[in-house]
Amino acid sequence: MKCVRKILRWIKGKFLTKTFLKFAVVGGSGIIVNMLVFLILTNYTSIHHLVASAIATEIAILNNFTWNHLWTFRRRGKMNIFVRIAAFHGSRILGLIVTVAGLYVLSDLLGLPMNPSYLVAIGLGVIVNFLTSDLFVWPGS
Repeated sequence: MKCVRKILRWIKGKFLTKTFLKFAVVGGSGIIVNMLVFLILTNYTSIHHLVASAIATEIAILNNFTWNHLWTFRRRGKMNIFVRIAAFHGSRILGLIVTVAGLYVLSDLLGLPMNPSYLVAIGLGVIVNFLTSDLFVWPGS
């Protein structure tokens, strides 16, 4: 039970913060960018929806890095910008895998509607992305 309390305190300390709120706002802009690119690619090109989701996710990653660097985590560390963007991209690989796998499970395996499935998959990726940003890309208090 002590371990559960410790985990709950850690979650509260990470997710019920001003930093997470900023991250969520940036993530909201990323969702809009991601979804718009995804809709354009799936409705106006012959690109497969899983490939379109990967392209849309990459464009959203670049959007989110910019805003997180300039606003959310701006006071954390003095890492070289090129090293940080490389670390950010490296850490997004897990988020990308979670997002695309979530879309595949919900849409292709479970047969749920594609667009709502993609929104849920993006949400799962956001959780992974915050944790990797907070702990590895912009480590600090």
